[in-house]
Amino acid sequence: MVKPLQTLRNLPRLRDISWVLARHGLKDLSTRLGAGLGTRLFGFENPHIPFAGRLRLAFQELGPIYIKLGQLIASRPDIFPEDLVSEMERLRDDVDPVSFDEVKPVIEKSLGGEIRQLFRQFEEIPVASASIAQVYKAITLDGRSVAVKVRKPGIEKLIERDLGLLDQFAEALSRQPESGGFDPVAVVRELHHALEGELNFFMEKNSIDRIRDFFEEDPSVAIPETIADLCTGEVLVMDWFDGIPAGKMETSDPRRQDLVRLCSRSLFTMMFRHGHFHADPHPSNIIWLDDGRIGWIDFGMTGILTSDLRWRLSRMLKALVERDYEELARQVIHVGHCHGEANSFALTQSIAHHLDPYLGLPLAQVDLPALLKSILQIATEHRIEIAPGFVRMTRALVLLEGIVEKYDPDFDMASELEPMLRELVREKSAPDEWVRRLTDQTVENLEALGEAPALLTEALRRATRGRIRVESEITGLDRLSRRIEGASRRLVEGGVASALIVASALFAISGMNGFAIGCGLLSAFLLSRILFGYLSPWQ
Repeated sequence: MVKPLQTLRNLPRLRDISWVLARHGLKDLSTRLGAGLGTRLFGFENPHIPFAGRLRLAFQELGPIYIKLGQLIASRPDIFPEDLVSEMERLRDDVDPVSFDEVKPVIEKSLGGEIRQLFRQFEEIPVASASIAQVYKAITLDGRSVAVKVRKPGIEKLIERDLGLLDQFAEALSRQPESGGFDPVAVVRELHHALEGELNFFMEKNSIDRIRDFFEEDPSVAIPETIADLCTGEVLVMDWFDGIPAGKMETSDPRRQDLVRLCSRSLFTMMFRHGHFHADPHPSNIIWLDDGRIGWIDFGMTGILTSDLRWRLSRMLKALVERDYEELARQVIHVGHCHGEANSFALTQSIAHHLDPYLGLPLAQVDLPALLKSILQIATEHRIEIAPGFVRMTRALVLLEGIVEKYDPDFDMASELEPMLRELVREKSAPDEWVRRLTDQTVENLEALGEAPALLTEALRRATRGRIRVESEITGLDRLSRRIEGASRRLVEGGVASALIVASALFAISGMNGFAIGCGLLSAFLLSRILFGYLSPWQ
């Protein structure tokens, strides 16, 4: 719940957000945020544009945090409905660049020296600009062409300002029927984590260095090398790639088939062999280099497929080939978190109904992106929130599929993927893997068994003292309680305001003008709390 002082401190920004939402036809959402009387009167609902479209336009105008929030919604089709996810995928992070005069002090302060002392040449016009950072081309003192990614000045304060309001915004959004029934508060928490990674360039550097190691012996794939001495939390310096971005390659270009093949193979390698992959294979992040290699850039968003997730995926594929509905249902439950009681029978029936066309097919004929999308849809229907790594893998494969369809529709992605999937299934089904998992499980069980006597003793001690506490939760009761509490407080404020108005009139009749003015001001203040909502922390 939002703290009153925090709400008061962010009052001007909250008013701006409410007005933007109302202006884009989201008056109801604006009102839930505590919009004032002016917004309530002049805001409007626009039935001609769907809710998802209006929300996207509002996010685009509200700036960096809300663009990132929308992009995060787009990356979680297991939580939000398809129309909202599709609309948020259209959000663009391209914004006008900050002037070099503002960026220069950030570079020099972060690297501890003047630019002319650190670089032989530095182009002052950025080659790309996003909401959090912008990228420049430069040449190091030893003649190396590099890309310099710089965090925009003051962005931390802007983010801190808006993060203070996001909990309130998420609560309001969760009350919208179009949000799919899931509380977006969890998404806001994930946004906090994602922003920590985007604001701290050391985390992106670590991802680049790790993934570069995967392809050290591969002559067809290039991952930029970072320059450790010129990297900080605010500045990231890496190799510059000369070539054609995939998004600018003509569909008639004879190199397009090699582009698709290398892009697919390298992404599959990251995912299924190493478990750490580029989670945003957008055409602008893939470059066909002049020397015939494929280059990957912008590792601000990566995904992790843990060993356990890859093991679960291998079990899914094995169950798919063997037409084992029950095993597939068990693995879907294991790769996610079920909101409420898991109904294995209903989930098995949904899998049998939706996935039957895939069951029994050899791996070479399985359309993995379509299969994973179907699994996410089934999980959403059964209120199962799938692990982020699994969701990011699905999204990355869908983006890759778009590149394939554009540049080489005849490319057989399933055949390219089959050897790695077979290798994954074989590796995770090997005896030594089962022995390792059995050993780990046995150790965990022994540790739990060792803690059991102490836990039992504590439970008995509490029982003998009458201190056993039974906790129960009724879904939605907390929200109803807050609404009743808010209505009660506003009712009390209205009663007090009415009494002050009467008292002010009586004082005026009695000639006690000072008291009359004082009561009048107090009543006006209370009425403003009720009408405008912002100054009332219980709105």
